[in-house]
Amino acid sequence: MNAISPIPMRYRTHDTIYPRGWYCIAESEDVAADKMLPVSWLGQQLIIYRTKDGAAQAADAYCPHLGAHLASHDGKLCDGRITCPFHKWEFDSATGKVEHIPYTDVPVPASVRLTLHPTRETDGMVLIWHDPAGGKPSFEPFDSSGLRGDDKWVRYAVKSWETRCPFRDMLENIFDTAHITQLHNAAALPDITNYEPRDYGLRLQYVTDPDAGEETPISSFEMNLSALSLLTQIYHGVHFTALFVISFTPIDEERMVETARLYLKDNGNAEAMEQIGKAFVERFVFEVEQDLKVLDYKKHLTQPRLCAGDGPIMKFRSYAAQYYD
Repeated sequence: MNAISPIPMRYRTHDTIYPRGWYCIAESEDVAADKMLPVSWLGQQLIIYRTKDGAAQAADAYCPHLGAHLASHDGKLCDGRITCPFHKWEFDSATGKVEHIPYTDVPVPASVRLTLHPTRETDGMVLIWHDPAGGKPSFEPFDSSGLRGDDKWVRYAVKSWETRCPFRDMLENIFDTAHITQLHNAAALPDITNYEPRDYGLRLQYVTDPDAGEETPISSFEMNLSALSLLTQIYHGVHFTALFVISFTPIDEERMVETARLYLKDNGNAEAMEQIGKAFVERFVFEVEQDLKVLDYKKHLTQPRLCAGDGPIMKFRSYAAQYYD
């Protein structure tokens, strides 16, 4: 096998802009009360925390006074206030407003406050809104509650990969149907039966042949895309139903993280769920890692030379273009 060193992104794509959308920056379970979680995403340093009423909130990590990182040294969050470790300025965690400066009574201008980011919490993820033009949220992220219904679901696994795939090409891979048989050796291609623009992005429905000879055969599945940063998939198998909640978040211009949260519907048979779930998840992980062996090195071609059987790649590109300025 050929060994290839990482190829800088500037040689593989004509831009490094992050498209407009909602990006996962933390798992809900990792954001606790009275504690700041420092993270680095989208080329930014951020803190995530819960406000006094328990809502998840993201903010720039640096104090607007003199630039101290709010989660460094003895910076703290207590009773709804964030205290800077440098000069002990206190900020309201919900509004970002300066509440107290210990060494002066002179009020600061209202514009001096923490930079808060629009934040949502859904499907066990904390999301922030990103718009390269600075616009406010123009849609809400997809929530899987309608797919889950009243059924009981078991979180079977959480898998993450750091990738160097050009961001424009990550979800395009779903629409490249030819690679499903050529790279992954699938027995048959699925057919898209519904392609439906929605407020949050796009809904796709597929059917496939359950008798095609796959180890864990499925009869149909549905995908819901929130812009280009979130993907929810539900698979209806012959003896199982699986739900995948997948996020794609850039770290910087070179790297992104794909995280897949994999759930199985509880059918009351723990042994069968373990057997089917293990096989289905192992197949999914294997195929993702197959993809990354190519995607981590590929170049984004603005005018690809497509042929019959390549799938609706250009239709996806038309959809994706609306999220780029």
